[in-house]
Amino acid sequence: MSVEAEHAERVEQTLAQGFPALSFPAALETHFLAQAEGSRRRAITEAGLAAVLLFAGMVVADALLTPDTVKFALAVRLLVFGPVVLVGLAVLNALRIPWLTEWLIVLAGMFAVALTALILLQAEGRWAVARLVEINIIVVYTCTLARFWPALALAVFTMAMQLGLASTLPDFTGVLAINTTLLLGAVTVFTLYGNYTLERDERMAYLLAQREQALQDALHTSHQQLARMARTDALTEVANRRHAEDFLAQTWAHAQQRQVPMALVMIDIDHFKRYNDHHGHLSGDRCLQAVARALGACSRRAGDLVARLGGEEFVLIMNDVDHASALSVAQRIQASVQALGVPHGGSPGVPVVTVSVGVASMRPRPGDDALLLMKRADDALYAAKAQGRNRVCDMGGDGVIRCTPAAGEGRA
Repeated sequence: MSVEAEHAERVEQTLAQGFPALSFPAALETHFLAQAEGSRRRAITEAGLAAVLLFAGMVVADALLTPDTVKFALAVRLLVFGPVVLVGLAVLNALRIPWLTEWLIVLAGMFAVALTALILLQAEGRWAVARLVEINIIVVYTCTLARFWPALALAVFTMAMQLGLASTLPDFTGVLAINTTLLLGAVTVFTLYGNYTLERDERMAYLLAQREQALQDALHTSHQQLARMARTDALTEVANRRHAEDFLAQTWAHAQQRQVPMALVMIDIDHFKRYNDHHGHLSGDRCLQAVARALGACSRRAGDLVARLGGEEFVLIMNDVDHASALSVAQRIQASVQALGVPHGGSPGVPVVTVSVGVASMRPRPGDDALLLMKRADDALYAAKAQGRNRVCDMGGDGVIRCTPAAGEGRA
């Protein structure tokens, strides 16, 4: 099974089973985090820079409610929290590790809560306990960015700090410590619920997008396969006649535009009907496949096309090639097929499968038609068959047909 298929199967299984714990199978979880890492890292970087400014701006509350802590608070906010968060953002952007990115968010929130507690513990005024509500801002701000499980860890840490501060800071009202703790509890529950819902929806959207992508990929692959089947001869796996005709028209137009020569090599298996009658159609199919492979091996130039026109007839279309090179390829085809040594019990001549080859080349001129090149190649093939088969005949630009005889014969 391919990697893509395995990934698609994991997606389907996860959709079927659900993910109430907001966690995917390991491989899928890694892909999910990695896919979102870039956008989350940018968002977290922007939010981190804003958090530095926000935390520093809270010195206003220090000045209004606990003025005795202003100097200490200013030093903590500007010289401790700011630099540490900036270093953390630099590490986050340098390492680009998805799971580390998620936990650095809540570590920054925990750090802000701890520093806030430290500032409040330094206060001597009666309003320090009232400032416990500031912790709610940190929780909400951090949980807006964090994923659920890191956010839950932040919530547990923050509630522990809240309980410690509520029991330590003097409460001249007798109710502020309790009320701020209850408020933090309510804010934490609603924030975690929203956090859970948002992450669940994000993960579901990811799975559905992955399923959609898998379906699109499968559809694209199917279209490619159907297109290939429409262009390919099923038996020999070379191009079929329709593809050859389309390719010839395109190649001809290209050669006509650039004024470069092109050539057509037509190949016909000698006495193929007798071969089928003597050896059977199954052997005939194997013979066609062997000849097609030989043709493909003889021409490996990019831009050339081997096609089966039908029955035992093949064609090789060559672009931007001179006549001598095309003739050389044709002679190599004739020799290569004979060298296969496929027995031909029905042949009146050579006892192995051979081919007759016709070659034509020309430089297309304005007004010329590709059918002219095909007719010349067909005429050359007809001459090869008329002169005894198992030979190459070619027609150059002068319109004269010349034949290369079979082994042991003189020139015709």
